[in-house]
Amino acid sequence: MKKTILFFVMLLLLGGTAFAQRGLNTYPVFRGKVVPTERMVTTEVRGGGMATYKLDYYRGISFRADTATALKVAALVAADAETAVSCETEKDGALLIYALITLQPDRKINRYLCYQARPEGFIWKITILYLEGSATLEDLHSMFEKQEVDKK
Repeated sequence: MKKTILFFVMLLLLGGTAFAQRGLNTYPVFRGKVVPTERMVTTEVRGGGMATYKLDYYRGISFRADTATALKVAALVAADAETAVSCETEKDGALLIYALITLQPDRKINRYLCYQARPEGFIWKITILYLEGSATLEDLHSMFEKQEVDKK
């Protein structure tokens, strides 16, 4: 009996984070409704491994898209930015190429949506991250700056 109750509690806890992006305009992108999941690289991490970054949950997707699809994805990200607590964006002409969006907190848990689109010839390499945890916007800036320095 105790095992059954424990199983259902775990299922509820895991189920909540599995659909954490629900309610966002970008939710269909994460679900493979804009770009098929077979063409995406998906990374999902929960728990202790993210503690160093002050995060409880990380979900990242990346894929390559033509300009029409890139514009569609960028419009969905821009729609999420409109309802955000704060956002930083950068455009290349009409196309959104960078966004760091602070979403409404969920039960005092900070939530962020990060987006980057880089041209690779006639194709766009798009990366979208959904993050939850106690990390502040300053923490994310520091983390992203360190990654840029490490890449050089």
